[in-house]
Amino acid sequence: MQNNKMKHNKDSKPLLTAQYADKHLLYEISVQSAEADVEFISDTFLARLGRSPRTLREDFCGTAKLCTTWVQTDPERVALGVDLDEETLAWGTTHNVTPLGKDAERVTLLQRNVLDPGETKCDVVVAFNFSYCIFKERNTLLEYFKKVRSTLNSEGGFFLDIHGGTECHESLEEEKECDGFDYIWDQEPYDAIGGHAIRYIHFRFDDGTEMREAFTYDWRLWSLPELKDLMLEAGFSTAQCYWEGDDGDGGGNGEFEPLDKAENEVSWVAYLVGWV
Repeated sequence: MQNNKMKHNKDSKPLLTAQYADKHLLYEISVQSAEADVEFISDTFLARLGRSPRTLREDFCGTAKLCTTWVQTDPERVALGVDLDEETLAWGTTHNVTPLGKDAERVTLLQRNVLDPGETKCDVVVAFNFSYCIFKERNTLLEYFKKVRSTLNSEGGFFLDIHGGTECHESLEEEKECDGFDYIWDQEPYDAIGGHAIRYIHFRFDDGTEMREAFTYDWRLWSLPELKDLMLEAGFSTAQCYWEGDDGDGGGNGEFEPLDKAENEVSWVAYLVGWV
């Protein structure tokens, strides 16, 4: 694994351990699917508007993994990343943007609030990994959606992902095995009155050490109907849900299609797109 300091055991095999592991790299490996996201954006935009999108803004961009993946798929594509966290942006610049070489010129990262992203117009704006849930008040989320709408081109789309299902309101821990470590998603009890929820990401390593609360999220769990209504109120002409198909064994198959009605499940992830 690259960009990690690693401890070595007596057989000289690399061993991840909590003391030296890089939480940003672990996050990219265990959580993000930038290639799949870019493919979905490109295919959905093409199907809707008959052309390929060129310009993208990634709000709450973090390490800018999506931005750098975006520009790598087409030599004419440019990306703008916006995030408040200086340390995370610096990590993304060092590990994701600079290694692009000359193509790094097509990625711009800004340390600023997504409520004030500037006036640059884009074909696509994304807010993935449920990042917009940091906005707990309806008026603030509506203000954000209006800002996105004002910075999209006349033919453009605003892409969100959303998670739901009966399980998202429960207190639980889920584990996923990765190469050399386990990813742990930890849900604290859900506030049924305020709609608020605390989430943690922990990492556990093969040597028995743990990185507890590597990431902490204090969210409001917005529903699909709420988000659709907010998009329309913000001025989008359409708010379309793209629902994941079934793999036949109770899991998702990675294929998303536009639907207007779907049965609730134990756990699901969908895309919501507001079209100008």
